[in-house]
Amino acid sequence: MSFDTIDLLTGHVFQVTWDTGRRCNYDCSYCPVHRHDNFSPHATLDSLKDNVDFLYEYIDLHLQYRQSKIANIGFTGGEPTVNPNFIPFAQYIRSEYDTKYKDKWECGFALTTNGAMGEKMGQAVMENFDHATVSYHSESDKKLKNQVKDRILQFHYKGEPNNFTVSVNVMFHAEYFDECKELCEFLESHEVDYVPRVIGEEPDSRPSFAHKYNEEQLAWFKDYWRVKNENKNDEKEISKVLSAAGEKKNEKKKLGNSIGRPCCGSRDMLLHSGTNSRKSNFVNFREFKGWNCSVNWFFLHLEQQTDSVFHHQTCQARFDGTRGRIGKLSEGKKIIAELKQKMETNSMPTIICPKQTCGCGLCAPKSMHKDRYLQVVGNHLKTEVLYDNNR
Repeated sequence: MSFDTIDLLTGHVFQVTWDTGRRCNYDCSYCPVHRHDNFSPHATLDSLKDNVDFLYEYIDLHLQYRQSKIANIGFTGGEPTVNPNFIPFAQYIRSEYDTKYKDKWECGFALTTNGAMGEKMGQAVMENFDHATVSYHSESDKKLKNQVKDRILQFHYKGEPNNFTVSVNVMFHAEYFDECKELCEFLESHEVDYVPRVIGEEPDSRPSFAHKYNEEQLAWFKDYWRVKNENKNDEKEISKVLSAAGEKKNEKKKLGNSIGRPCCGSRDMLLHSGTNSRKSNFVNFREFKGWNCSVNWFFLHLEQQTDSVFHHQTCQARFDGTRGRIGKLSEGKKIIAELKQKMETNSMPTIICPKQTCGCGLCAPKSMHKDRYLQVVGNHLKTEVLYDNNR
């Protein structure tokens, strides 16, 4: 480790992810059962609408204390678009924002999708969202994959006049590696933004989900990130995190402090060590257990099917030093009341990281030291609201 504090330089948005349901029209071998199935009932339109007031109140409370007054609400699953109620719901949530909050803060609406949809649904997506992240899965049949490519091009060329954008997560299946490379070349030829994703990069992912890549494949990844990353000194760490894919269970100790990961949102971070600092979007250290973290000021995750609210989808950190949901989605009024009480009395706790390793959420400002944490987080919010700053 060469730093003790992380600050965030770009992407200051308050990021909400809303898992609208587990139902999916894909069955990828590396996607766990708690993320998808083909039988869960679709969430009703009324049940989705019932949670909109809570969500906007929660965002509004936090943005009152944040320097950046920008939020983004991203929908995921499962596959959100298989729910026949999804587009009517998207229309509703946007209309509620326009009516009640548009004059107070900025909000974008995004969708994470596998892209396996027809042209008509693609048009509806462009009309109701600002951005789509298409996850390309090479295990599906050729006809379906061609349909996904068609939707990517539809989003890219027909969405531009309305400021709709698209990016692609290319899930690099080891057995379809050449196909994934060809897709990247295809996307580059059309100037579509994409990120090649290692399958199973998370240290706590199940071994059966992690793909083992050969040296040639790892070299391709390394070259990609060497070009993307501004700090060329991280080439060694980039190689390590890629070579660790597929070795999660039996060789977990190898992951250690030197294994890092890129920011999944490509945000720029400032890594501090004493009086020295360096800019990077790749962090060569992931074990922040015990660090002071501001993840609750930058993220929120809702799960419709499990009736759950989390500070963050994967780390699930709570104020009491444990992991889990912070409450039921159906009991949103209770969560809001508790938050208001903490904020109005300047007694908001600081999360102390309870997780062994950090994945998505890596970019949330954090520090090993409390005083340094308060200095850094002060760049992003009014620290008088924090309990630790008012003892």
